[in-house]
Amino acid sequence: MDMDNVCALILNWNGAEQTINCVRSVDAHCGIPLVVVDNHSEDNDYLRLTHYFSTRVDGDTWTGTEDQIRQHQDRHRTCLIRNADNYGYAGGNNTGIDYLFRAGYDYIWLLNNDITVEAGALQALLSAFDSDADCGFCASILVYADHPEIVQCVGGGQLYPWLGKARLIGKNLSRDELSQQLPRLPRPDYLMGASLLIKRDVIQRVGPMDERYFMYYEEVDWQRRAALQGFTCHVAPQSFARHGDSASTQNRSHMFHFYRNRAAIMYNKKFHSMPYSLFSALALTAITALQNRHNPKNIRYGIKGITQGLAYSWR
Repeated sequence: MDMDNVCALILNWNGAEQTINCVRSVDAHCGIPLVVVDNHSEDNDYLRLTHYFSTRVDGDTWTGTEDQIRQHQDRHRTCLIRNADNYGYAGGNNTGIDYLFRAGYDYIWLLNNDITVEAGALQALLSAFDSDADCGFCASILVYADHPEIVQCVGGGQLYPWLGKARLIGKNLSRDELSQQLPRLPRPDYLMGASLLIKRDVIQRVGPMDERYFMYYEEVDWQRRAALQGFTCHVAPQSFARHGDSASTQNRSHMFHFYRNRAAIMYNKKFHSMPYSLFSALALTAITALQNRHNPKNIRYGIKGITQGLAYSWR
């Protein structure tokens, strides 16, 4: 498959060093065009990015604002686009997705900025599309950056919407035993966006991610809408990416609990009944309280997120 029709898209928000490391890994193992969207980081962080891009020797780097890119559709080896505000995960990425769609790329490789791609990761993702004409999304297997011998998830996870929760598939499996375990693992209900290849047809028929979530559940919503249009999702078993999340899941911030709970209830309101959403809100309240019983601030913000999710209107 022609790699010139694939472009990587990386979202940066006050993480310039991680973003640069991600760019370097794409350069080293893939050699494809790439776009970095800065989601209105602090000035010093953005200046670090502009300095790095100014020193690249690829000979074709475009730098500009979100307003400028809306008037632009020419392809470049690298692009650095700065948003005028922090639009969240979906809104930030959608700036780049809109440009890449207009530039005519067949595939967009969505990468978290704390990802380090391994050799052969992109080729394995593309192979999955060759095997299924209806494939709209394909994800890598994620391993921990600080423990690459341990699996974080096999592409994505399972949803338990009545609880407002999800569970990653294959979490903490040994990478050495992965090939034996793969046939026994369940099919994911959704794919994580940390290393996710998306076909152009999805954007044309389904549109971009829904920005109203701001954080969390954007990919889940996107894939759910795409499934209604007949698109399928796959995991590429030979595609590996190292994810910056530590093997420890402790010490989540209060804003994590707010946005994650808010998004879970918003999703249920959009795709399920109101009684179903109310039950999941009660269940998620109990789970949040139990998991954070030593952190009242997390509980308070988690419940605030549930309340705002219930109050949200999709009209």
